[in-house]
Amino acid sequence: MYGEVAIAVNSAFNYVLLSFAGKVSRRPCRRTRIFFASLAGSVPVVLFGAHPVIVAAAFAVMAVSAFGANRNALWKGAGATIVAALFAGGLLTLFSPGSLGMRGTAAVMLSCVTAVAGLGLLERRWRGAEEDSSSASFKAETLLHVFGEKIKLTAFADTGNGCTEPLSGRPVHFISYRAVRAHLPEEVRDALERLRPGEVPDIGLFPAHLRNRLRPVRVTTVGGSEWAVGFKIGKWEYAEGGREIDGYFVLTAGNAEYPLGADAILHRSSVQTEKERG
Repeated sequence: MYGEVAIAVNSAFNYVLLSFAGKVSRRPCRRTRIFFASLAGSVPVVLFGAHPVIVAAAFAVMAVSAFGANRNALWKGAGATIVAALFAGGLLTLFSPGSLGMRGTAAVMLSCVTAVAGLGLLERRWRGAEEDSSSASFKAETLLHVFGEKIKLTAFADTGNGCTEPLSGRPVHFISYRAVRAHLPEEVRDALERLRPGEVPDIGLFPAHLRNRLRPVRVTTVGGSEWAVGFKIGKWEYAEGGREIDGYFVLTAGNAEYPLGADAILHRSSVQTEKERG
């Protein structure tokens, strides 16, 4: 009876660790596969003891069963599993059910809940750090075609930019006004500079032939929210590869510097697009 309970408990923890590893390494596995991999990792240790060689062999079998023999997938999955095991082990050392006077089934259940909750928090932090790293590394040269001009802009994707045009749901990107001011027609510059801060932009200030391509956009930042004019993108492409950027762009006033020395901040969907293409 003790052996079956030990296998069940070890398998449950292995299942939690492998589920976490699959998510953060972006190698999600079917539940049945994770279940059998968890068993493969727990049975040898329970039957033959926790000798280092046996533990290492059981872990190797469990990792291959869960993530396959592909070298890249195996390394990522196994590495994430080790991180999860160390994190969960440290967490259960700090919040040990035994220190609360709990024993038996209640202690096992509390340990599982603690491990799942802790790894869930770690997963969110992991994903956030990964997205920040991706956006910081995604810096590209682009070419904006607007008002008969071709403007070279250095852009980077910001995971914090989730702004969309309310009617179409299309992404909204930000361009520094100072980076394009010299290329804009005089009537467009005059209209932009006559807009009243804090109020819904008066599209009627712009030339009539442009109004059907303009939208009032509510922009929310850490400093608050305000209205801006969204320009529908005609053509905006990456200098390398020629892939096009869709949606609307907003011209930001003032002398604020964009991060990484960029002229434009792209919508966060650009990060995911680059991941999928990569």
